[in-house]
Amino acid sequence: MNKKWIYTELTGLLFTAAGFWFMRQLYRLTNYGLAGVLFGCVNHSAWETAKALILPYLVWGGIELLCLGKHMRCLCVAKTAALWVMTLSFLGLSALTELAGAAFETSDLICSALAAAAATAVSVFMTRDFPRYEHCFPVALCLLFLLMAFYFSFTPFPPRLTLFADRISGQFGIPPTGYDFGADML
Repeated sequence: MNKKWIYTELTGLLFTAAGFWFMRQLYRLTNYGLAGVLFGCVNHSAWETAKALILPYLVWGGIELLCLGKHMRCLCVAKTAALWVMTLSFLGLSALTELAGAAFETSDLICSALAAAAATAVSVFMTRDFPRYEHCFPVALCLLFLLMAFYFSFTPFPPRLTLFADRISGQFGIPPTGYDFGADML
């Protein structure tokens, strides 16, 4: 592994952090429009916060592929594995902090930083020996499409699980039109 690869991974952490902050604000910035529903966080659930991590990390993986330009199949395997590790570790850490009764605003930032660091570690570990994972490309591609299907379908049609419930109002999915967010704050 060369220094250029390590620098792109560390830059990816910064890109993911900046993208996370932007994606958390996107629903409000689009005036509660369709782009905000598809790509932003529509409520304060753990899943919607995980969505704010998934897309920036996925975009950075595409940028890495364009910058480095070789080993496309192996890079897809490494980034898909790292993306699943990041998503599952964030959801697991969010569930643990919710059970512990921690304030979700602070715990979301800590959980997202830990999950992004875990994903970067997995990606760095897997890219040490690229040819070893090339045969896993079809499985990785299927898992990537599965995660994207979850990404786009769980916002309008969330399962009735605690990870998908808004931590303020207890509602699932997109808030209804005219919903009084101020009443929840009080």
